[in-house]
Amino acid sequence: MSNINNLEIAIGERIKSLRKKREITQEQLADYLNISFQSVSKWECGDAYPDITMLPKIAMFFGVTTDELLCVDKVKEQEEINKYTTRYYEAVGKGHEEEAIAIMREANAKYPGNYRIMYHLAYVMDRYAFSPERDTEYRQNANNEVISIGEKILAECKDNDIRHGIIEVMRRVYTGIGEKEKAKKLINENLSDFWRSREHMLEFVLEGEELIKHRQRMLLTLTEIYSSTMWSLSQDFTPEDKLTVIENIIKIYSMVFTDGDYGYYHVKVKDFHINAMNIYLDLGNNAKALEHLKNVAEHSIAFDINYVDQFRLYTAPLINKAIYGGLIKSYKGNEAYNLLKKLGDEKYNPIRDTPEFKEICENLGKYASED
Repeated sequence: MSNINNLEIAIGERIKSLRKKREITQEQLADYLNISFQSVSKWECGDAYPDITMLPKIAMFFGVTTDELLCVDKVKEQEEINKYTTRYYEAVGKGHEEEAIAIMREANAKYPGNYRIMYHLAYVMDRYAFSPERDTEYRQNANNEVISIGEKILAECKDNDIRHGIIEVMRRVYTGIGEKEKAKKLINENLSDFWRSREHMLEFVLEGEELIKHRQRMLLTLTEIYSSTMWSLSQDFTPEDKLTVIENIIKIYSMVFTDGDYGYYHVKVKDFHINAMNIYLDLGNNAKALEHLKNVAEHSIAFDINYVDQFRLYTAPLINKAIYGGLIKSYKGNEAYNLLKKLGDEKYNPIRDTPEFKEICENLGKYASED
């Protein structure tokens, strides 16, 4: 939401608060200002903004300064919160989660009633505690704090975006500590099924360009959901059947990203090639393992080259109005760097001395960056 819209809503809320404090009706305020009570109602709902020439008269009526009426303090507060948020995203984007936690703790101490700050704090605490490097006591304390934050948000916050976000965080925590019944209860009591979801319902009311953009975003989301679900369902399959599933998942992505511009999804497709490579290694088919390793490296490098913090559009026809960018990573190093680290594992010894493996590693080294 823009600062202008925030200002309109803040002034409307201030007028409503001052009016109720004086115990007068919208009609009484409207009579004093010589306007319709509908105008006052629109201000208080954030649907309109008082004419600038009327502000001194409104301020005089309530016995406040125009600065107080204009919520200058609120604007400054939001600007400072935005600075905290920018620093937070920069830290998270570089994998500096401990720094991000410190930033949000400072912001939360200064603005304890801000639910978005609370959500950011809970989110990054969960991510940091999830690392195997954290000891049991730290993880337990972090989980308890995240749940406490989540319960406060769900009890008080009306913003569905924040509410749904914290439900996802709490679901991860409950699942991680073996409290799956609590996770199920949380989800069932707060979220609808797919057919009554916002995404599906909008299909019936959006039109034209807006509908096309919505459907393209849905296509990307559903492609990710389908692939994840197919992979999960294949876990008890034979290696050969599992490979068939992986190949079909990769085909699905290629049907969407027909021009090879995978954007963020280079990382997703790369992971499926890694799974196929590992299975082929277990089966002793080194040639096929190297084929998939080549694809892994290509997707890793393509992601690193195209990694952007600015937004742009995908280029494939099915998704050419969908936005890509503004990515946030939660780990150190780029994809090439982390792939090189992964390839140091002894499981890759059977192909380590091949010319193909050495060439792939040499090429990755040209793009690898630790931060």
